[in-house]
Amino acid sequence: NELYRRLDSYYNVRMRVNWLKDILRRHREMMANADLRDDDELLAVIEARIEGDEIPLPPEFGVKDVAELVGITQGRVIELYKKKTIYHSLDKYLDFLRLMRALRLLRDHPTYSIEAVALDAGFGTVRTLNRKIQEALGITPGEFRVMNEVK
Repeated sequence: NELYRRLDSYYNVRMRVNWLKDILRRHREMMANADLRDDDELLAVIEARIEGDEIPLPPEFGVKDVAELVGITQGRVIELYKKKTIYHSLDKYLDFLRLMRALRLLRDHPTYSIEAVALDAGFGTVRTLNRKIQEALGITPGEFRVMNEVK
């Protein structure tokens, strides 16, 4: 009876070990074939990771960082944004996200300086922030802030 219990226990442990090995093998295969995943799925994963996790987007954040973030090649990232998005490049997408963060900061934190907003949003300089807001909205960050003041 004791022997059967031990054998049964040993068998259960071996089953779990084999099950875990199989999961690890499948995970390795999935990561090795990450570039073969569906384009829409990859874009959704990238957007979820960057937007959902509120990853800081410093000025130097780019293709290499996104590729490492989701486990695909840099070439695949470039092709994805070139062919499958309205932005046509990762840099334009990241600039859009930085712009949205800057506008949110300007609206929600009226005491932040324009320089602090630029840096927090991931723009290298106030000049870049000014240019991006001017291109998008036709107004300056200060004018945007005034328009969004709570009365």
